[in-house]
Amino acid sequence: MRFKLTLRPYTPYQKLTLNYNHPFSSWIYSRIKEADAEYATFLHQKGYKMSDSTKNFKHFTFSKFDIPHKAKPIEKGEDFILLSDRPIYITVSFFIDKAAEDFIVGLFKNQRIGIYNRKYQADFLIESVESLSAPLGNTTRLQYKAASPMVIAEKRADGNDDYLHPTDPRFARYFALNLLSKYESVYGKGITMDDSTLEKLINFKLTDTNKMRSKLISIKQNREEETKIKGYENFVFELNAPSKIVEVGFYGGFGKFTSSAGMGYCDIL
Repeated sequence: MRFKLTLRPYTPYQKLTLNYNHPFSSWIYSRIKEADAEYATFLHQKGYKMSDSTKNFKHFTFSKFDIPHKAKPIEKGEDFILLSDRPIYITVSFFIDKAAEDFIVGLFKNQRIGIYNRKYQADFLIESVESLSAPLGNTTRLQYKAASPMVIAEKRADGNDDYLHPTDPRFARYFALNLLSKYESVYGKGITMDDSTLEKLINFKLTDTNKMRSKLISIKQNREEETKIKGYENFVFELNAPSKIVEVGFYGGFGKFTSSAGMGYCDIL
């Protein structure tokens, strides 16, 4: 399910860090912990965990902030957004049952949120939480736009990630492997399949790269060593896969770093 949050700045002329992804994700986790300790324990320690893997998927992601009225345009070299006193908006997307809708609305409504790093802090009141209608239905073949950076990577021999460009021949395979792992973490592991079978089950097709751009996101910003991840946004792709598999990726995010940095949030075209 998806929820549109309306955030009202407490004061005008606050500076919002451009790298707000990880701080916002951290606030979501802290709010869950305050609201429901049992749910937080499940989300942090268990998540949807595969029985034979150390992977731990936390199935939520979020859009970029929609800021219609900035106090001034962002100038070259600046690493913050100067806010006015007008509301800003963000959509949070959870792979959850509809029965949890009231819990999520209560989790966010009328809450105070602070988004900060070592340099800047911006404080907001969440004025409203709007549940958005489910657009997927039972359709298996749809086109999507990567509205936030999508991170698809191959693990190198040294243990680090090799971040893949959407035109890379490996991209579709690792997109499918990641999505299948997320599905299996929810519904249980199925049969082992070769690349050809995987491609037939989860078929990714890149259709438009005219406005595509790369983006570096910093996570763990308040530690001595920052971690930077690289994703690509504003590209269009077609995905043909069983509806239950698509739902896990659409609501929980496609690719890596979905809950920790809001990556892989996509809109249906």
